[in-house]
Amino acid sequence: MTAIAMIATMLWAAAPQAAVPAEAEALRPGTVAIEPLADPAVPAAARQTFADAVERALSDARFMALPVTSRSRYIARVKVTRTARGAVTSKAKTPGPAAAVGNWGAAIGVSMPSNKQALRGLIVTELEVELVLRDGMKPVWRGRALTAQAEGTRADAPATLAPKLASAAVRSFPAEQPEPVSIP
Repeated sequence: MTAIAMIATMLWAAAPQAAVPAEAEALRPGTVAIEPLADPAVPAAARQTFADAVERALSDARFMALPVTSRSRYIARVKVTRTARGAVTSKAKTPGPAAAVGNWGAAIGVSMPSNKQALRGLIVTELEVELVLRDGMKPVWRGRALTAQAEGTRADAPATLAPKLASAAVRSFPAEQPEPVSIP
């Protein structure tokens, strides 16, 4: 190292460093414990499915998930709400093609698919993820996503909804989301 480089290094080390704002420090990825919040309207298995999806989404955002009992930097509070908002029509389940032969071999019946519609409840599912600094329990970030699906359909199943909503809720990190992201 040259004498000039050594002097420059010493001057830089001795110079006062700009303080990093606490908010900027708080919003960098780190260790996180996932904590699903209880809601009697959402079964425990569904809450766990959403918590697991949030863990994967945070992992994609460079967080490292630790057990809830650990001393993680953050706690991710995961809240799932489901609200009925009217009714919609959706395709009714009808049996597929089938043939039946009567006892004497004379009767044949064939069932064909139809375009029947069934009236189902419209369910709005919202996922909220709030990151809290474990030290001081101060909320530092929140992401939300929601979707509306016909009740009882494959699209309304927790295994289908959880990854989509978790990914959308965490996608904007570290930017704050003033409104929930709507997912089709």
